[in-house]
This record gives sequence, C-alpha cells and structure tokens, in this order.
Amino acid sequence: MKKTLFLIITLFGLSFNSQAQFGGGSILCYDCYWSIEAGVNSATISGMEGNGQKIGFYFGSYRFFVINDDFAIRSGASYNNLGAKVKGEEKPYVLHSINPSMSLHYFMQDQKFQVFGGGELGFNFAGKLPSSESNDFLDNMLGFNDTFTTVDFGIFAGAGYIINKRLDINLKYNLGLTNVSVDDDFNWKKNWLTLSVGYSFRH
Repeated sequence: MKKTLFLIITLFGLSFNSQAQFGGGSILCYDCYWSIEAGVNSATISGMEGNGQKIGFYFGSYRFFVINDDFAIRSGASYNNLGAKVKGEEKPYVLHSINPSMSLHYFMQDQKFQVFGGGELGFNFAGKLPSSESNDFLDNMLGFNDTFTTVDFGIFAGAGYIINKRLDINLKYNLGLTNVSVDDDFNWKKNWLTLSVGYSFRH
C-alpha cells in the first residue's frame, strides 16, 4: 500500500512539474491545461480459465493540448489496480500497473460531452498470485514475475459528461492487445472498465 501511495504521489508530482515548466502561454504549450482523475475499475484477464471481474481503483494525471474548440490531444500516465478473480480461488490475481497513454478527445454540444480514444502502454511492476500465502513483497514479486510480463499494450475508448469548467465524469474501456503471460501456451490479456471523476485546471 505504501508503494502504491508513493507511485500516486510521484505521478501527481511529475504532472505538476510539467505544468510549471510548460504552462499555458509558453512556446511549447500555447494552449494547454492539465487534469487529474480518480475512480474505480472492473478488471478481468481474458483467456484465463474461470476468470471473473475484480474491482480495483485508478488514479491518473494528464495534460491536454488544445487543437481547437472541438479537439484536444491528451497525454499522461495512470496507476491501475487490476487483475481477475478466479473460480475456486479465495484470493484474486492482483496486478499493479503504471499506464502511460495518449488519446484524441472530441468535444460536443458546447463542450458538455466528450468522446475519446487512444493507446496505452502497461508497465506491470508488481502483483500477487491467488496461491501466494506470503505477505512479503519480494516473495510475491518473484512469483509475479514468473507469471506476468513486465510490458503490454492496449487501446481504449470512452465518453464523458463535462459538468462544469472543472469537473467531469468519464467511462472508459481498455482492451488489451498483447499477451501478459510469460508462458506462450496461454494468451492472457488485460481488460478493464473504468468509471472516474476528473478535475481539470482549464483556463
């Protein structure tokens, strides 16, 4: 939990530093703003026998680069608590993942609604297997690294309602495209649905 909190704080710090260096009005970012999001996700691992949904949480820090009144490009990174429940196991698979992403956003109806889509890398830096009885971080890391790949890739699409200048609500689905199992006999892919609330520092 402490490591997760540290990563969330790091993400926020990197985004804040980016805001300080490339704030609106600078040469590198004439019209841009940043945002933070937090929410819950429902994740599964397709291709895994007997898998079911696991509930986790999500935090993201992003930068919007405005193209015009209708379009913007968003880049940033998020932390996702992912995995899957497995039939017959009391504990779920747990995957802690950092996800750098880039997406194109389209705003509609006087910027009250947005739809978006893009691509996302996944860095699976830690986790826990259902069979693990140990609470030791290193023990769990060894078992996790023998089961899951470190890097994967996926795409996502979503839609959101912009409540006001600062707040919006978004629903996003991530579809994994690459195998996250180190065993080539399996074809496991991360998939998850995220419901989040965003706070934007729009001008």
